[in-house]
Amino acid sequence: YAGDASRGGGCTACGVGSYKDAVGSAACRSCGIGATSAAGSTAVENCICPAGYTGDASGGRSCTVCGVASFKDTAGSVACTTCSVGYYSAVGSTALNACIFVTCPLGYTGDQGKGCTACPSG
Repeated sequence: YAGDASRGGGCTACGVGSYKDAVGSAACRSCGIGATSAAGSTAVENCICPAGYTGDASGGRSCTVCGVASFKDTAGSVACTTCSVGYYSAVGSTALNACIFVTCPLGYTGDQGKGCTACPSG
């Protein structure tokens, strides 16, 4: 909570994406870039990377957006999951169904909905 109750002002909960880890009239501090926290958070450890982002935000570090052809469907520090070969997704995707079949790359064969497999030797 931030504010100055000693001057007749009220205290208000720190907003989403911020925290305050000390008593007194100091302002709330922001989580790292891309990180979030619940309203009223009281420690930097409450900062987490949301779905679509990866990293360890608990130390005040920034989160990194999941790249093309990957997704992350949960909050926390787990890595982004890579789409199957031939499937691509937008940056920051948050679900497996964001991986859309485009085409199999050179050296692979397959059909939409069935995925890609490596071509046999020769």
